[in-house]
Amino acid sequence: MPPTLDKQGPASVAGSGGSVPEPLPAGRGWGLLRTAALWAVVAFAVVNVGLWLAAGEDRAASRDLWSGSGSIDLAVNDFKQLERRPTVVLLGSSLMMFPFWTMDAERDPKVADIFHHHESVELEHQLSGLGYKNPSVFSFAIFGQMASDAYIYVEEYLKGDRKPDYLVFGIAPRDLSDHDLASPTATFTFKRLVGLSNFARYAPLYLPGWQEQAEFLFSHVCYFYGKRWRLQQEVDKATHKIYKTLGTAAPGKGSAPDAQSGFMMAGTAEQRWENSLKEYRRRYRNIGERDLSVQFGFVSRLLQVCRERGIKVILIDMPLTKANRDLLPPDFYARFRSQLAGLTGSYGARFLDLGDAPEFTVQDYWDTSHLNHHGGHKLVARLLPLLETGRN
Repeated sequence: MPPTLDKQGPASVAGSGGSVPEPLPAGRGWGLLRTAALWAVVAFAVVNVGLWLAAGEDRAASRDLWSGSGSIDLAVNDFKQLERRPTVVLLGSSLMMFPFWTMDAERDPKVADIFHHHESVELEHQLSGLGYKNPSVFSFAIFGQMASDAYIYVEEYLKGDRKPDYLVFGIAPRDLSDHDLASPTATFTFKRLVGLSNFARYAPLYLPGWQEQAEFLFSHVCYFYGKRWRLQQEVDKATHKIYKTLGTAAPGKGSAPDAQSGFMMAGTAEQRWENSLKEYRRRYRNIGERDLSVQFGFVSRLLQVCRERGIKVILIDMPLTKANRDLLPPDFYARFRSQLAGLTGSYGARFLDLGDAPEFTVQDYWDTSHLNHHGGHKLVARLLPLLETGRN
């Protein structure tokens, strides 16, 4: 028996359970699409806001002291809690961080670990001996700090009632060129301290192109895009852990650095030495061909800001062992020191060149680049004459 037609119009097939809907007017169809798109945008925004609020300040990264922003958070929080203006602020990478910590650990074995220690009892003691009244020293030295990072710490924090009398900035070739870091925006300091609130001030320097600026803004709007570097890092760490368990290297990665980026806080002297050479061979890779003008530019801006704020700067070319300097291309170190000295002098700052100072022997180093407490005392001895004229 053929299907019957409904008297309402469109055919209704018996047993089909439904009818064919009438086509919507063209205008109404576009309206529904626009409404759906609007709700999709609203849902996207709500989900992102919810994820940002739930995640807070990237708790995983803030807890990671070796390969995250944990050490940065600790330093910034301690600086904000200072009860009085610092006399001296120390700035630089672990080359500054380690010797000042080891000197205080020598004085007091119960001193806080290196990540929670942001002072220098030894330097305060020496400053008191020079006649300073109740001197205060704060250390903004952070593992892996680049010159571009140092500029952010000065610009953001060394001002107003937190402006020190002196900034002691230790620097070395790795602070201007690190093969592990593709650009100034790749550091944990930049990722942690530059956000939407201060984007306008830093964008022209760190993100000169509109594409880079657009990507930065999008990364702070879209949660998963903004956290892609952290997610990728966790994937890489898990992958390397698996391959390490299997006794092989991850494909295309070679022997990847461990969570400490090569720096060893323990081990025999021979192990630390060999590990340090391996680390710096990687970090110095292609350093002779890389454009250092960008990082030198940040040194120049740092010196300019300090001059404008009345902060006296002592810039130290940090001591390095001959074994470490020999990893650099021929004549590179001489050109580096000459340019650094000229730049420092042009801003009226003091330059302390200790790169190959003969008083630093192998016994003064923890590894090929980091001074131990013996070397730290020699460093302070060379620094004090430059601070003596400023005593109050």
